[in-house]
Amino acid sequence: MSALNKLATSILHFASATLTSQGAKKFVDASHDIEAQQRAILKNTLAMVVGTESARKHGLTTSMSVEEFREQVPITDYDYWHDMIVEQQQSGKPMLTTSSCDRYQPTSGSTSKIKWIPYTRPFLDQADQAISPWMSDLYSSFPGIKKGRHYWSLSWVPSDLRNAVSESINDDLQLLPWWKRLFMAGTMAVPEGVSLAESSDESFFATSCYLVACTDLSFMSVWSPTFAMSLLQMMQEHREKIAEVLETGRWVAPFDSLKNVEPPKNAKAAAYMRQWDGEITPAFTKAIWPDLALISSWDTSSSKGWAEKLQAIFPHSGFQGKGLFATEGVVTFPMGDLYPLAFTSHFYEFEDLDTNEILFSWELKENMRVRPILTTGNGLLRYSTKDMLLVTGFINQCPCLRFISRIDGVDMVGEKLSPDSAVKLIDHFSGVAGMSPVTLLALPSSEERNKPVYALLCNGGDDAVQQRNELSRQLEDQLCQHFHYKLARELGQLGHAEMLVVPDAMEVYTSHKIAGGMVAGNIKIEPLVLWQNNQLPDIIRSTLKNSSAAEAGA
Repeated sequence: MSALNKLATSILHFASATLTSQGAKKFVDASHDIEAQQRAILKNTLAMVVGTESARKHGLTTSMSVEEFREQVPITDYDYWHDMIVEQQQSGKPMLTTSSCDRYQPTSGSTSKIKWIPYTRPFLDQADQAISPWMSDLYSSFPGIKKGRHYWSLSWVPSDLRNAVSESINDDLQLLPWWKRLFMAGTMAVPEGVSLAESSDESFFATSCYLVACTDLSFMSVWSPTFAMSLLQMMQEHREKIAEVLETGRWVAPFDSLKNVEPPKNAKAAAYMRQWDGEITPAFTKAIWPDLALISSWDTSSSKGWAEKLQAIFPHSGFQGKGLFATEGVVTFPMGDLYPLAFTSHFYEFEDLDTNEILFSWELKENMRVRPILTTGNGLLRYSTKDMLLVTGFINQCPCLRFISRIDGVDMVGEKLSPDSAVKLIDHFSGVAGMSPVTLLALPSSEERNKPVYALLCNGGDDAVQQRNELSRQLEDQLCQHFHYKLARELGQLGHAEMLVVPDAMEVYTSHKIAGGMVAGNIKIEPLVLWQNNQLPDIIRSTLKNSSAAEAGA
């Protein structure tokens, strides 16, 4: 990096730190009276909804109180809004909000069908309210991030969906205010054009090349820690090709159809990749990114173990967990060791999961287990998420919450599979090759497998056992119909799905539950179960081990 570029980066970081500190001060000042702030946000949101089909349906006015609003609008989910979103998307009519929609962001729902979340400018402005206090805290807590460029892993779309959406779907810079676009463009380690490649593989390879070339990398922000692990594996598997790109400044086969971005060049980094033995160690990460001051990723629930592995590979870097940023809105963000509610962003209510009482944000108490309900600037009203949070404390009057788990699904690396998805798989394979499926198992990584996998546990005989490889392929095909599962597979975060065929799958399941302390008569078969490796029965462990050995031999 030239001296001029270093100076420009330093100036941009200084400007960003100064501007975000103002947002942080505004947030802390407002935290002394979050009720007033929340009532004002709802009033402003209603002003954007009045005049739409939604307002007519729910009898909304700009003068109604939060209490009246709660009485008029039911708690909703995506299915409740689906038809109005589709009509607004196709006709441009103001169904949910009078604000124009910048784009519709895809994400997966409780079934394989894609949800399209409207992103309006007011909604993006609301979400941006959480960015400034978070970034200000980052600059204060990890000043080393000012020394170099940053990598932000933002929107990724599966390969087969890229031709069905506009280019802006992957260009997250378009979502930011002008000064943040300027900052990001001037400090990004990987140009946004990389996300516009024709396939995820090409995007992934180009990202790896740019990161290896970025020897002044000072901050890495990813969602799942497995994404960062997959990037390292890409560098390991294609180190010769990466070295060739960095030496010649030209893309190489089979990644030579990249058209939207200029290849990086870095002779010194190329030389290191040539002599690297391929072992992913602290010595490697320190040599490539000596100034990496911080990694940010999920570190709770099923991501905890992966986050610990990632930290072990980057001992010279700091680490910070993520807040809860959903496609539908922001709930919490990191500030020090806490995760305050982003109360200056949207209007929030919470369901107390122990009493089912619906509470306003200013009514929360410490140690409550709650589910967030969001009303946002894109017109989604009282939208209930499927996240379980624990109230851990307060910053003045602002509640701080820690993510515990998804309420009714499994999300090992961001794939977001639900019980409904598992039921459909069980129905699909029922009777195939004489099988009787019992449950879909989510299996974290282990000594036998370096990636988490999904496995369908089935009763079956010799026919099913003999066809297991083909049945596993069919299971994989079915799972790949789910948006985030397919994306996780393309990004190397999940292993190939497995069909587990055993003589008495039900006995395996019930024995596991009894061993966990359940009474036999009270055991309910769950369609989707997260089983840790130390909970695996020997017959399943043996089947997976043999499968892994056969796959390695092939």
